[in-house]
Amino acid sequence: MIGEGPKAQPEQARSRWLWLWFAGLPGLAAASTLVASAPPGGDFSGGMIAADLWLLVAVAWLTLLLMPAMRRSRWTVWAPIIGVLTAILVSVGVPTRLAFMISEPALVAFGQSLPEDDADVSVNRFVGVFSIETVRRDDGVLYFDVNGTGGMLTQCGLAYAPGVRATDLPVSTADHLSGDWYATCTDFD
Repeated sequence: MIGEGPKAQPEQARSRWLWLWFAGLPGLAAASTLVASAPPGGDFSGGMIAADLWLLVAVAWLTLLLMPAMRRSRWTVWAPIIGVLTAILVSVGVPTRLAFMISEPALVAFGQSLPEDDADVSVNRFVGVFSIETVRRDDGVLYFDVNGTGGMLTQCGLAYAPGVRATDLPVSTADHLSGDWYATCTDFD
C-alpha cells in the first residue's frame, strides 16, 4: 500500500506524455486539416501546413511503435482513428458545409448591400468565415471569389445563383450547398 503512491505518479506522467504524442499531435493535425479544407477548393497554404503536421504525426507514431512498451499502450490507436475520421469528414465536405452554414447570413447581407450595377467589386475582407477577394455579378449570378483557394491555376469560391442550374454556371465544378448556393471552382489550365 505504501509503495503504490510513487509508482502511480510516474505512470500518470507517462500517460500524459503518451496522450500528447498519440492523440494531441494528431488532434492538432486534424484541426489544421479541417480549417484548411473549410473554404471551397481548400486553402493551399493551410493544406501545406496540415500535410506537414500529418507527416510529423506519422513519423512520431511509427517511431514510438518501435518501442515494445509503447505498442501495448491504449493510446496507440488514437492517431489512426483521428486520421480516418478527419479523412471521412473532409471527403464528404463537412468543413465547407459547416463554414457555409455559419457564413450564409453574412454572405446574403453582404450580397444585398452591393449596388446592382457593379459587375466586379474588389472586397479583400472576411464575410462570415470566408476571406472574400472579389465579388462579381454575371447574368444574375453573384460570385464570391475566396482568397487563397484552389491552388495555382484554380479559383474557387461561392456562387449565389437564383433560378440557374449548376450545369449552366460558367465554372469547372459546382457543388450544391443549400438553396441557390453553390461551391464553385474554375480551372484556368
